Amino acid sequence: MSSSDETYERISYEKRQGFWDVLESPKVIHFVLALAIITVIVPIFWEVLTSLKTNEAVYNLNYFPQEPTLSSYYQVLIGESYWKAVLNSMIISTTTTIVVIVLAVPAGYAFSRYRFRGDNILFIGVLFSRLFPPIGLIVPYYQIMAWLGLLNSLPGIIIAQIYLWLPLMIYIMRNFFMSIPKDLDESARVDGCTQLQAFRKIALPLALPGVAACSILTFLYSWREFLFSLIITTDLTSMPISVAVYQFVGDVSVQWASLAAASVVAIIPTILVVIFFQRYIVSGLTAGALKE
Repeated sequence: MSSSDETYERISYEKRQGFWDVLESPKVIHFVLALAIITVIVPIFWEVLTSLKTNEAVYNLNYFPQEPTLSSYYQVLIGESYWKAVLNSMIISTTTTIVVIVLAVPAGYAFSRYRFRGDNILFIGVLFSRLFPPIGLIVPYYQIMAWLGLLNSLPGIIIAQIYLWLPLMIYIMRNFFMSIPKDLDESARVDGCTQLQAFRKIALPLALPGVAACSILTFLYSWREFLFSLIITTDLTSMPISVAVYQFVGDVSVQWASLAAASVVAIIPTILVVIFFQRYIVSGLTAGALKE
């Protein structure tokens, strides 16, 4: 290679390196993070401001409420009895989380430790069951729930939630158990433990961060699920808050203040869960839950 070619390559490299140095500089990174935070926070802030107005005051050209009031919250929770929807969401999310974890943890352990004919096909089948677009399953889901007499009921919603989130949690738990050395199980077996005891005393305690992450994710996903709940619920006896919020959107008008108040009520539990349990989510997922 001639000296001119070497000079050209060096200049090209310096230009590329200079570009990446600027792109990865602290100022650019901080700007991107600030932009992301603003994108998330501003809609929530605007929603809170709107919820402090009346439905009539929303149409006044004022960014901030001139006479802040909690009347919208009173109307939503007490006047419209939407506290029932909050309670329904709590029951649905909690029950779904318990059932999913009880099934996903041993299933993930079995897929990570045992080898049998067709094990990969079975595991792929579990994942494939979740690859269908949910909206494509609405008709058969509705027909099955109608046949079982579970329309407008909490069990009907819980069954759909379990179907939606169980495959993903099995996948996460399987990969988490795969990050735990099998030698630990074998050492426990040598010391006289059965396979079940090795799972209960060795693998499960080490996998608790993954169990915590799956529990929190399942709860959050179940809390926000909308489509399947909308299909089979018609009143507040079984309607979760994610669907109840939509009731303030009418055919010819929208009760913006009430809608904003209901939305704030709906997101408060998820915000609290993320604030208090975010370290479990991060530690659970980074410790091996998403590693192959």
